[in-house]
Amino acid sequence: MLPRELLEVRKWKGKILPKFAGEKDYILAEKIIGIFKAGKGKRYGSLLSALRSLENARNYKKVRGLARVMENFCVDKACMFDISSSLDPVEVRMYLFERGYVTTKKERQRIIEYAARYFNTTPNEIEKAMFADREEELILTDVRRIDSSTLIRLYNLSLLQTTMFNALRLTFWVSSNHKEIFRRIKWLGLMYELYEENGQIIADITGPASILKMTRKYGTGIAKLIPSIVKAEKWWIKAEILDEHSNKIYFLEIDDGNKELFPEYDEKVEYDSALEEEFARKIKAIKPDVEVIREPGVIRTGRYAFIPDFLIKKGKKEVYVEIAGFWTSEYMKRKAEKIKQASIPLIVVAREEYGDEKPEDVILFTRRIPYNEIVKRINCYLRRDLGEIELEFEEDTIDLKELSESYGTPITEIASLIPESYILAGNHAVRKEVFERIRLEVEDARPEKLSDVLPILEKYKVGHDVLPALGYRIVWTGLSVEDALLVKS
Repeated sequence: MLPRELLEVRKWKGKILPKFAGEKDYILAEKIIGIFKAGKGKRYGSLLSALRSLENARNYKKVRGLARVMENFCVDKACMFDISSSLDPVEVRMYLFERGYVTTKKERQRIIEYAARYFNTTPNEIEKAMFADREEELILTDVRRIDSSTLIRLYNLSLLQTTMFNALRLTFWVSSNHKEIFRRIKWLGLMYELYEENGQIIADITGPASILKMTRKYGTGIAKLIPSIVKAEKWWIKAEILDEHSNKIYFLEIDDGNKELFPEYDEKVEYDSALEEEFARKIKAIKPDVEVIREPGVIRTGRYAFIPDFLIKKGKKEVYVEIAGFWTSEYMKRKAEKIKQASIPLIVVAREEYGDEKPEDVILFTRRIPYNEIVKRINCYLRRDLGEIELEFEEDTIDLKELSESYGTPITEIASLIPESYILAGNHAVRKEVFERIRLEVEDARPEKLSDVLPILEKYKVGHDVLPALGYRIVWTGLSVEDALLVKS
């Protein structure tokens, strides 16, 4: 990946494509490789000076981009950078800055001499060590062999990856490599939709430009997915790219006809399996009568497909569990709709910190996964077959949330079973004539505070979530109920 300021793209007629390097750039790539080889044992600053000599007004982004790819290749593979001092630059700076600021050369020299005595070295070594860990002061100690063709292909891959940082949506298809790609989608925590079109499974990934939270980390995740896609035998990519300056949307399309532009390369994906191991262990400990299967594969349900993390089995009954990575409330709503259409028992668990508004029927957690709550939901699914809910509606008021938890079914599904003789209000269903009685009693109370109507709500066994349906809005002015005002909306 490259810094955005080094990204070069071509835009025309609503389309966008990175300015990939080609045969005409081989000589430039050879020169850059030569500068790195000649720089072995020298300060990185001298390499930067030599690289700047290759720059002109037209090619400076490409020179800096190729150099950055070469540098990343070096650090990631076998090139090593080291500081040019036996002292720790951070410790030296801490000692010097603790002495306070200086206003004259004489004062500065005195502090340097104090430091030399403290570290048992010379003033000259203190001067060298002070900023020896700055990039330009680092020493290039080793360089791995690389040819110009490989450097150019790595550069082209980096261009495509960086372009995706401004993607609103990334859609792709691959003919092979499915398991690795779908596993990476999960490992990277990407927001995805899988659907079938003309006999092919299409992946739709929400782009980083579509979310407001943690976009850099999410953009890096999408970039790390690209190498797995272009490594497939056949593939195509379509993306909607947002231009930050004009706020216009451009369309990018590229396929395996451009395969020779990219290397056979695997982007390293750091993945901690400890969470999955803990999940399987905890579920088995709480509920030893079930089988916990990790990575059950892609589940097809009609036109859509899902990538659950676990399959919980007991006899012939099955429940899937998916631990979501990044998410938004809109993404969770779309997922819930598709799960409902597919009629599969799927429990979704997500980290609260990654999303925005709290979605319905998703189990959120901050530090620790609420295993007891998950097992309770699993038990509800195992006690019944989805679609076989039979409810008797005899009460004047029905707590939908309570039914949802009892049956392990989304509130929306329970609500769809409520007869027309009831009114839906918040998380409750209230018989129409009872709802009218509540409305009249609340109006007669002429409430100014939430506390003025609580006795009425308690009398009819409903919560204050029904108030918006009655035409009232709660204004919280403090933490207690006594501080909450009631405003007619």
